[in-house]
Amino acid sequence: MPHQKVIVEAFTEMAPKYEQTVDSELRRFWGWSYQSFIENLIRAADLREEDAVLDVATGTGVIPAKILSLGKHTGRIVGLDITLAMLERAKTRLDDPAAGRQVDLSCASAMAMPYRGESFDVILCALATHHLDVPTALAEMKRILKPGGRLAIADVGGARFWRFPPISWLIRLLTFLYFLPKEGFARARSEAGALSNVRTAEEWQGLLTNLGFTEVSATKLSTQSILSPSPLLLRGMRQSTEG
Repeated sequence: MPHQKVIVEAFTEMAPKYEQTVDSELRRFWGWSYQSFIENLIRAADLREEDAVLDVATGTGVIPAKILSLGKHTGRIVGLDITLAMLERAKTRLDDPAAGRQVDLSCASAMAMPYRGESFDVILCALATHHLDVPTALAEMKRILKPGGRLAIADVGGARFWRFPPISWLIRLLTFLYFLPKEGFARARSEAGALSNVRTAEEWQGLLTNLGFTEVSATKLSTQSILSPSPLLLRGMRQSTEG
């Protein structure tokens, strides 16, 4: 089964309890609540009132809902996710007539996003890049960012020694065995299979720079366990003019 199908299966099963599951895992491994992790990412994007915002891998719509709750943003907000079950829960969350705002939701892959070039001022992505073909997804993000547009990503970071085959194999096995009894086969397989997409802060900086992003930074966030990989906050900007 292709990895993308495994991901859809895993997150379809997770959808009814997604937020509780993520909150529990973030608290256990990093000492962050899900809400505080999301708030930190949104602050890093330095949103302006009129920005057109895309949330890649929006899941149950937590990020768009948080932006709306701030009450200061007037621009377009779009959420994209490949898992329909997650978007159905996002729609339930975001369809609030009292809010007076609408969030557009798209069921599509982050590796082939259905938007014209230079469509968004800000792109956000939380806890998802390790499930993506990262170079392809970043190229798509750059394509649809406006010149001067900002990118903010928060996800798990890795270490160089993970690249050694015996260690890589062991980490995959331990990851699979950790998630199997807790979340089932599909989640265990999707997380173990995602390890090849986990990068160090230095690797992220190099990748973003090589793709032409400027003002690139990769910051390690706090974690309460020395045994778990540190979360990373990644930022970059599409050049205002490109030769």
